[in-house]
Amino acid sequence: MPLETDGKLTVMYACDPYRDVNTLDPGGRFLSPDNARLVVVMVCEVPEENLSWFRKRLMPPHQLVRQVAAQEGELQERMFQVVSHLEAQGYEVDSRVRRGQGIGEVLVAVAEELNVDLIVAERRRQSTWQRMLVGSVTDYLNRHARQSLLIL
Repeated sequence: MPLETDGKLTVMYACDPYRDVNTLDPGGRFLSPDNARLVVVMVCEVPEENLSWFRKRLMPPHQLVRQVAAQEGELQERMFQVVSHLEAQGYEVDSRVRRGQGIGEVLVAVAEELNVDLIVAERRRQSTWQRMLVGSVTDYLNRHARQSLLIL
């Protein structure tokens, strides 16, 4: 369901949940509370899909389910802090915590579902090997998202 905008851009902010709240900047000099409404999205990865073969064998399925639920709870708490911080800066903020097997896939799906105008993502500092082995969310968004993408 698309969000109403009142002339403002609807911007999906793909927030890194482990980044210090005080350093969050959803758009640098390009976006402000006057021209953008934010939808902050955090993704809880489903362990059955992203754990190594070895770790899956060590952890029983019921423990994996509990681990996902605990991580989702932590993300909800973190989201409250992020939304409070962004609202204090003057932004209108909507938030979503979603489960999924791949962060990039979930972000693209949410962007399509909400019909956002722009996706803002922050690139983590990864080595070339990390990017090759694990992948990069911003690379995935760059290849698959139909919306404009601002990488900070």
